Amino acid sequence: MFSFLDMINSSLSYFNLDVKLKSRIYIGIATLGDIYLVYVTFRLFMNHVWMRAFLYCLAMVAITYFLYLNFVYYFLGRTSKLDYFSPRFAKITGQKFGNTEPKDNGQQQLAQVMANQSNGLFTGDNTIPAVVKIDSYEQHNLQEVVNQLVDNGIFANDFNGLDDNQVIDKYSETGKPVQALNTNAVPPYFELVHDKIRHRLEIYIGINQMERRAVGHIIRIGLTDVRDAHQKYRIYLAGLLVTDGPNKIPGRRGSTILTTADYHLQAQVAYRERDER
Repeated sequence: MFSFLDMINSSLSYFNLDVKLKSRIYIGIATLGDIYLVYVTFRLFMNHVWMRAFLYCLAMVAITYFLYLNFVYYFLGRTSKLDYFSPRFAKITGQKFGNTEPKDNGQQQLAQVMANQSNGLFTGDNTIPAVVKIDSYEQHNLQEVVNQLVDNGIFANDFNGLDDNQVIDKYSETGKPVQALNTNAVPPYFELVHDKIRHRLEIYIGINQMERRAVGHIIRIGLTDVRDAHQKYRIYLAGLLVTDGPNKIPGRRGSTILTTADYHLQAQVAYRERDER
């Protein structure tokens, strides 16, 4: 019986199945094995093989308990109050257990405001979107800085807490890949520098000013060419977001595919007439 169940279990590895679906199939297979174990235990008690029957009974109780926990998690989408082991095991392995829901909008907005405070606060009436161009050298720098921020826990690459099924639903709604980098990815340090040699406004970001890198340059402010705007106004970098990068798209049979893509920048600039103080 167990050999037959093990054969089914091994055969599933040849198919590209969704993690949740595969887990549900495993629960079904384990349930069949547990039912067979109940039968064997009952027969051992009937034949007065007490020690072996008792050991089989303990195994049956343990398997049934874990089957119950997995059923609640994978079929009902929640955790059980009787789950005493997962939180302790998570502490040992360093994994997070419990609330994995993404932050609500209020928390995200607060985090974005706190991040922008390092560069000052600007009112929306005095800011305007800017178009940023990134060459190959700047793209390499941007990739390095993002990796550093992810390694230090400042940026998160967890698809905003979405699992594969939610990623597929999101793609169905928007028709766009779901980026790994969480939204509101504001670097802790950013500034705008006038490169007088190449006559362009260069964007620098980093984990701090000492480790800043050039990651892009502004080519247009609103509908105005950046050189014309810079001659008439003093330009300040009011806000900056890192976007795009690696993302997921739907694959076959409810799975997802991780694809690579370049990072981009969304910049917001403030301006002031040059004759103003």
